[in-house]
Amino acid sequence: MELPPVDTLKTLFVAGHLVGLAFGVGGALTLDIIAFRYFYLDRITHEKLVLFNFIARLVTTGLLTLWATGLAFLWIYWQFEPQLLANPKVWAKLVIVLVLTVNGYFLHHKVFPILERNLGKPLFYRVTVDEKAMMFTFSSISIISWGFPLVLGIARSLNFTTGMENILAFYFLMLSATCLMMLLVFKLFLEPFKRFVVDRPVRRRALRP
Repeated sequence: MELPPVDTLKTLFVAGHLVGLAFGVGGALTLDIIAFRYFYLDRITHEKLVLFNFIARLVTTGLLTLWATGLAFLWIYWQFEPQLLANPKVWAKLVIVLVLTVNGYFLHHKVFPILERNLGKPLFYRVTVDEKAMMFTFSSISIISWGFPLVLGIARSLNFTTGMENILAFYFLMLSATCLMMLLVFKLFLEPFKRFVVDRPVRRRALRP
């Protein structure tokens, strides 16, 4: 069977790539919102956890789509446009998606079991300091690693002009800054807000005769 023209294949793969990014970026942001609004400020319920896991599967679908279309692009470049393989941005994106994949594995095997464990309780109920640090780190990696390929795809000015090491250095700098910012926001704003605005009124109502 004869394959469609290269331009048609590229259009199809671009569409699939965008769908994968949409699932990933939108799903990752939605998971963070659910975790904050319904798990941290409230309690983890079975219904909310089912919704959380469903969106997590959409994110996984987006990641698989990203891999499939990305590898398809590499095949097209290798077969028809080998000069594009010299673009450092292509290989930087590949490394970032690889980091995203490893991070997804640890999210599913290290963080999600904590949610299951605390069913019926708040998110950080009997969660150790190391577990909190792990959760914030993996969440930061997820946010930045989903957004970065989207930015790289838009930033055409980086094609053949910026080395792979410079792109990845900026990427890891953004990861570190985001993780630190999330920890500071949690300690300085979210914890006091929850302690005095959310938890205190609930305790007062519970103590009333």
